[in-house]
Amino acid sequence: MRTPARHLVRLLRAGVGVGTVLALTVSCSSPAREYAVPTDLCGIEVPASALEPVLPPGKEISAHPTDPKGTGIARCRLHVDGESVFSASIERWEEGASARDVAGPAQSVGPGDAQSEDARFVYSATGAVGRVDCRAADDAGRSVWATVRTTRDGTTAEQMKDLITAYADSAATSGECSKVLT
Repeated sequence: MRTPARHLVRLLRAGVGVGTVLALTVSCSSPAREYAVPTDLCGIEVPASALEPVLPPGKEISAHPTDPKGTGIARCRLHVDGESVFSASIERWEEGASARDVAGPAQSVGPGDAQSEDARFVYSATGAVGRVDCRAADDAGRSVWATVRTTRDGTTAEQMKDLITAYADSAATSGECSKVLT
């Protein structure tokens, strides 16, 4: 039986370069993303460049929206290879709610996590919340908030901030925010 160290020595003696061995090791140990990264979350556009860092590798991706009628929450779950790996939502809140208020009950982000300078966003490496500037909410005396969370290891707080910013801004112009107000 060959040990990995003996196998490596034999490869090096055979003239295989260290770089080649490392490349083979890396390519064999890191799975690939075979699916196309979506450019929307259940109808709310987001740049693929903002969504890509929070999604894991896999073969297939599918979106699973929920109907906001009567709940005040429109949720979009993404599954990769049948496993739930990402969730985004647009939620109705009382007028005057702060990002820290919304982060309190949210999953994967908490009121003590990083906050943007304008206090519109609270974010961590696994989740984020952000106010959606929705005119319909202002007219209804409510506020609307976006949330995102990921199960992917290695995501940074800055990546989540970029994603929640893009998602909240897009939700504001999509017409989706008015759906959670009824």
